[in-house]
Amino acid sequence: MVAPMDPVPSDLTPERAAALLELVTTRRSATTLGDPGPTDAELAKMLAAVSSVPDHGQLRPYRFAVITGDGRLQFGAALAEGARERKPELSDAAFEATAAKALRSPTIIAVFLSPKPGKIEVWEQAVTAACAGYAIILAAHAIGVGAVWKSVPFTRGKALAELFGMSPTEEMLGFIHVGTRTKEAAAARAPLDVGAITTVLDGNTPRPFQP
Repeated sequence: MVAPMDPVPSDLTPERAAALLELVTTRRSATTLGDPGPTDAELAKMLAAVSSVPDHGQLRPYRFAVITGDGRLQFGAALAEGARERKPELSDAAFEATAAKALRSPTIIAVFLSPKPGKIEVWEQAVTAACAGYAIILAAHAIGVGAVWKSVPFTRGKALAELFGMSPTEEMLGFIHVGTRTKEAAAARAPLDVGAITTVLDGNTPRPFQP
């Protein structure tokens, strides 16, 4: 994906750069969330963070829905209808469990791929939209709001399309629960062996990356 590069901020000192790297590497999903949810000011900061994501053509192929209060019941019902639309034999218990997914936090941010017509492939636009969701989660971490990305095995459904006014080309990539952590953050993840997942190609025989 090719996109114009923004200039490096002049105030990005080594100390600030180190703090930024720590922010990224210490992010953890919040397993349980409760009241209070984020304020409108906090939501604005989280949503504004998406302007930094890689975006070929600067199309901004995404949109969001903030869901709170009884809106969560509407969202849960649409999720459950989507699950039954995908799997007609869905049991009543599974239907109710799907609807309850919307009640696991005081606030939800639904993330939609909203592709724009033109020469930029839809898959590239989907990557941008997914990055936008991640930017929201990182911003939440930065301001002390708990967040976790969730999804269901479908990206569309009649009820979802009607609830959110989705166009025929739009899809819901997932939804982010946000609120106040009610448990300690999950333990640090096992160290990542970057050499096991990274190859160096420098004109010689391809080899694993070795820092």
